Amino acid sequence: MRKLPAALLAAGILAALVGLGFARAQSSLERPGVFMTRILREELNGQWAKQWSELHPGHQRLITRAQYVACSRSLATNIGTGQETFHVLDVRDEAIHIAGIPQRMSKLVTISFHTPGNSTTPTYRLHAVRVRDRWTWILGGRFLTAVRHGQCLDGSPLSATH
Repeated sequence: MRKLPAALLAAGILAALVGLGFARAQSSLERPGVFMTRILREELNGQWAKQWSELHPGHQRLITRAQYVACSRSLATNIGTGQETFHVLDVRDEAIHIAGIPQRMSKLVTISFHTPGNSTTPTYRLHAVRVRDRWTWILGGRFLTAVRHGQCLDGSPLSATH
């Protein structure tokens, strides 16, 4: 039996360990549908500060956490009852070209949700963008336009607070 030089053996072990670590990191990445369902649930439950922390860094530079929370509060999107049922209808690759976002590909996630006792079933199309080892979400076009004009989505002024 031929003996491998110690350096070659060590390099092989290191490569295997790095490979295992990479595989573990890849498998621990949340699926985009699960991620966007969580973001939508945070919106409906008024967890806007938590939601902002998962916003794409390029969009975090456009609106502070306090501003985002104030804008979301004025929209009164915290309508969750805890009984919503979410359904991921579709996840597909979609090219994006959005100012402040260097990535050019996203996962377009289509989600519907139903609340018992409510006959409507809203459907949302949301973009998940991968930044390093995690998913982030991006602001929609109307929200971005409002922020560029110093306003929240409802037209109220964007506060100057940090």
